[in-house]
Amino acid sequence: MGDDIYRVILDHGMAGVWDWNMSTGEMYMSPQLKSAFGYADDELENRVEALTELMFPEDLVMVMAEIEKHLQNGAKEPYRAQPRFKHKDGSIVYINCTGMVTHWDIDGKPLRMVGCHIDITKQKQSELKLKKTKELLNKTNLSVRLGGWEYDVVNNKVAWTRVTKQIIGVPLDYEPDPNTRLNFYKEGEHRERIHQATAHAIATGEGFDMEVILVTANGQELWTRAIGNAEFEDGKCVKLFGTLQDINEQKQIKQELQNSEDRFKSAFENSTIGMAIVSPEGQWLKVNRQLVECLGYTQDELNQKTFQEITHPDDLDADLELLDKLLSGEVNNYQMEKRYFHKNGQIIWALLSVSLVRNGEGQPMYFVSHVQDITDKRNKEEQIKETLKVVGQQNERLLNFAYIVSHNLRTHAGNFQSLIDLVNDPHTDPNEREHYLQLMQNVSEQLNETIVNLNDVVSIQTKTNLQKVPVNLNEYVNKTVKVLSREIAEHNVIVNNHIPGDAEVEYHPAYLESILLNFFTNSIRYRSHTRRPEITLKYAVIDGAGILSVADNGKGIDMQKHGKNLFGMYKTFHGNSDARGVGLFITKNQIEAMGGRIEVHSEVDKGTTFNVYI
Repeated sequence: MGDDIYRVILDHGMAGVWDWNMSTGEMYMSPQLKSAFGYADDELENRVEALTELMFPEDLVMVMAEIEKHLQNGAKEPYRAQPRFKHKDGSIVYINCTGMVTHWDIDGKPLRMVGCHIDITKQKQSELKLKKTKELLNKTNLSVRLGGWEYDVVNNKVAWTRVTKQIIGVPLDYEPDPNTRLNFYKEGEHRERIHQATAHAIATGEGFDMEVILVTANGQELWTRAIGNAEFEDGKCVKLFGTLQDINEQKQIKQELQNSEDRFKSAFENSTIGMAIVSPEGQWLKVNRQLVECLGYTQDELNQKTFQEITHPDDLDADLELLDKLLSGEVNNYQMEKRYFHKNGQIIWALLSVSLVRNGEGQPMYFVSHVQDITDKRNKEEQIKETLKVVGQQNERLLNFAYIVSHNLRTHAGNFQSLIDLVNDPHTDPNEREHYLQLMQNVSEQLNETIVNLNDVVSIQTKTNLQKVPVNLNEYVNKTVKVLSREIAEHNVIVNNHIPGDAEVEYHPAYLESILLNFFTNSIRYRSHTRRPEITLKYAVIDGAGILSVADNGKGIDMQKHGKNLFGMYKTFHGNSDARGVGLFITKNQIEAMGGRIEVHSEVDKGTTFNVYI
């Protein structure tokens, strides 16, 4: 009767219970107990092996050891254990197991044991999750070197976490002294700041967050971030708690970045070359003093412009093409010579060097541009080119002159020598000797003419600083017409002077007279015999250069045949007996001596046009 009542109580209890007959091995398990493992009442046999087979082997060893201790202690207190069991669905069930021997035989051998099993799976899972969370938190704190601390103000006790001890460099079993807990901060400013901050927090409850240096157990200085908060009860501070983080590496990186920025700023501001920070869209973000002086704009004025706006249009496409290559990663930087417009409108030549700064994701942030003013260099290069051009022209003239001297004088000298030999020959007839003497006089006259021509050429070559003065071109043409009025009237020449009456040029007067006389006399000399001679003169200013045009309707010149030798000395093309081939040579030298040039257009039997660029 008593056992039946007891069993009803067990069967309807919230916890699973069991009753083990230690002599026979039989074990009663309540439906609640079997249900904890996922079984119905009739699915598990009432024997101890049915229960122990569900238990994890290593946990069974642990439970048996606890039972052995229980027996050795006389079963005065229940044994307790938390073994794991295998649920029917394969999951793990955590059980809080309590048991106790209730009957013994006369020899002291245990006969009966009863116990209670409580399913603590959810609790255990929560504990394990909490443990994993703590482990993860510890690992995270360790990776970022973030420790915790607590100061019990009431009991004057200090607690440091594992990471805090690692930061300070003390053993894990180190117990901090509450009276010297702040002494590991660097003596002086840093220790004083942390003392004041903690005292203020205790007094007012106001927390703190500061960066201070501490000195580790091995004497190393570290930058740390100390955060503290206060806990109050009944208006009094009972606890301070917070975190301690090692920020030494971040601080060093920040300092290095600051040093780098300071160096860049110093180099940027004090550079002898213009420097600028330019947005990907071309906006001037920042410029240094040298660039301001170079371009003439203030920083504020440049901020309102893009580099495209002040770039010479002939250089813009090339610049933008290189910029696209830089943005696409095709090149790391580029360099080019380009022109900018100064604020006053002048053109500034610059050597531009550009590099691109990207962010961590590789996106363009800004361009760093170096702008070196090379205007003087470019001007000197142009001067050198012009000088070389002049030297080249002079060399060409000198070679021509040398050829004339060597050829013509040698020819005259040879003629003289031959005639002298004939005159001195005793076998020469007196009448022939007289003839040879006449020939020598002719050679002498030709030699004299050659020397005069060569002297004119030398005069032009050596006069490099001929003075130019303003002269009225129309008046000089009319003056030439008067000088040649007899020839013009004799050959019934029509002169069309279309030069404006106010046309004025800077020129050497004697050269201008010589040039006009040569053009007029050539046009008359090489006139066509099938039409009335006509000379037309015009003057115009094109692209800043004055152009004097002298055109005739004469015989013309075969340019394919004679074009290359047209301005050579002693070069004639029409077979005229009075032609010497000196006029055009002299004219070309005079025009070039004035810094100009001459062009000719001619067709046989249609006429010739000379264009003189002044």
